[in-house]
Amino acid sequence: MKKIISVILSFVLLVSSLTAFAASFTDFDDSHWAASYVNELVAEGTINGFEDGSFRPAGTVTRAEFVKMIGKGPDRAPADFSDVPQSHWAYEYIMTSGLDAVQDNSFMPSQPITRGEVANLLWKRAGSPMGITAPPIINTQSDNRDAISWLYTNSIMTGDDNINLRLADTLTRAEAAALIVRSRKVNASTAKTNFYDAVSPEVLKIAYEAFAVVDKPYSESDTITNGELAMAAARLLSGHDKPDYPGVSATTSFKHQYAQPLNMLCRYYLGEENDNAEYIEKNATVKEAILALTFVTLRKSHSPITFDESGSTYALVSASTTPAEAFLKCAYQNGISLSADMTLDADKSITLKEFAALLLQFDGFSGFTTFDGTSAHSFSKDMKFNTNIGAYPATSADYRIIVAGVPNRVYEKSYVGAVKTPAETYDVTNPFDGIFNTMFTQLRASCAQKGISISILSSPTLSVETSNGYTFRVKLTVIEKGSAATLSDIVKCASADIGAKTLSNGEEIWLDINTGTPLNDIIISLDDVYVNQLI
Repeated sequence: MKKIISVILSFVLLVSSLTAFAASFTDFDDSHWAASYVNELVAEGTINGFEDGSFRPAGTVTRAEFVKMIGKGPDRAPADFSDVPQSHWAYEYIMTSGLDAVQDNSFMPSQPITRGEVANLLWKRAGSPMGITAPPIINTQSDNRDAISWLYTNSIMTGDDNINLRLADTLTRAEAAALIVRSRKVNASTAKTNFYDAVSPEVLKIAYEAFAVVDKPYSESDTITNGELAMAAARLLSGHDKPDYPGVSATTSFKHQYAQPLNMLCRYYLGEENDNAEYIEKNATVKEAILALTFVTLRKSHSPITFDESGSTYALVSASTTPAEAFLKCAYQNGISLSADMTLDADKSITLKEFAALLLQFDGFSGFTTFDGTSAHSFSKDMKFNTNIGAYPATSADYRIIVAGVPNRVYEKSYVGAVKTPAETYDVTNPFDGIFNTMFTQLRASCAQKGISISILSSPTLSVETSNGYTFRVKLTVIEKGSAATLSDIVKCASADIGAKTLSNGEEIWLDINTGTPLNDIIISLDDVYVNQLI
């Protein structure tokens, strides 16, 4: 009986002491969302607060502060850092932290630590666990895909929207405490983050409508046929609503609006036995959707996508060496799944919500939206759908798709003389993108003749019809300005103010280039082309 009472008293004292920790700070108490995490680290002695009695939960964490919060690691750095003397208050924590130098041999203890650096260190402290894979839209956010997959899947770091981990951002002291404690408690029963369930339904809907590859409005529970899936694959591959089947073979074996795209898939992995009217009308399954999107991604991506053809694949899926099974291995090993445990309900009819989730996951490889570029040679740049819909430009409704990496100001600046929105113009400029690309190639070539080297990146998604032609909003990069001093030395400009824009090597300029004439020939004369606005 005495032993039981002793245990109860000890428990009460422990709880009392823990709740007292948060209350002991002048600016932090148990009502704060991170109180339990902070209290745990206070109990360990790795958090002491500041001399004035504050904890400063919203304060930005420095590299030195974070390694103090996480505690000493098992291994010591082989040599001192050039900017951390032995007298530094965090010297021992820094030397045993496992956190790499920022550059050369500098630790930069007062520099704010990034979420990406925290992710790598937490993973390292956990023993560098391998074998956990998150969808490409998640794990490609970092070079250390194993670390990001482990943190995301185990719900340690998921970002504000369960997609964007903001790895380049700093973090607060409260956030740091939460990440440290969560990472230490990972075990077999830890709740997993399932991308399909975690991602916002609004993001899925906007993504589905932005890619616009299926001929039906978005409804979460609706299904698609094999024909509709084949057309979606063809559109993603070509980048056109009316596919031109770049680099692949596709004919029409029977009469149906989706017969040609189905023939394409049958030629490469489905087999000719499925090239018929019966198969085309059947509901597409989860497995068939993954196969189609893997086929497109491997064909379209300009970034390397690797997998082990003799490696793992989804459970209950054949381990044969057919192209289809190779595609499934690629998808599996790169984290494509509708469940965190990587199981696959292969024969289930896929819903539009599931298809939208897969579109986002595959877009995470490199991006389905292609921007065309011209420099010393023509090139294509894959761009990803911008999932951060809360930070969309105010004019987002005017565009077919908002892509990551393009500043909001590029979307928000009004076009001069526009008679249609970019979304309304896309159906014209997209099919004829070759003509416009030729225009930009000619412009680059004319500059090269003057000893000026430039590159131009453009997309039909950033174009409008105007009262005197078409305007493309492009990124012009000055590689080598040579004798050029101003923009007017490169291209004709609508005004002296625009032309007076000074140039420097390596400078990137967003600007509007107008054709100066309607689209009525296969070549647009440079005599008509001019810059009508700087962005």
